[in-house]
Amino acid sequence: MDENRIFEIEKRLAYLERFIEELNEVVINQDRIIEALKSEIIELKNKDEQSPLLENRPHNEKPPHY
Repeated sequence: MDENRIFEIEKRLAYLERFIEELNEVVINQDRIIEALKSEIIELKNKDEQSPLLENRPHNEKPPHY
């Protein structure tokens, strides 16, 4: 095999390894963001369920703008 061809293959392999590491970091960051958003949604749902505004309103009552 030609040394130049081996060098090109090694160069491409190094590029792909770096690219995969960068993509992995993006996926890890997105997972952290998703987990934080899930926690925030759960917290907001819990606050909404405990809201005193919902206690006096019947569940089938239409909002005042209807």
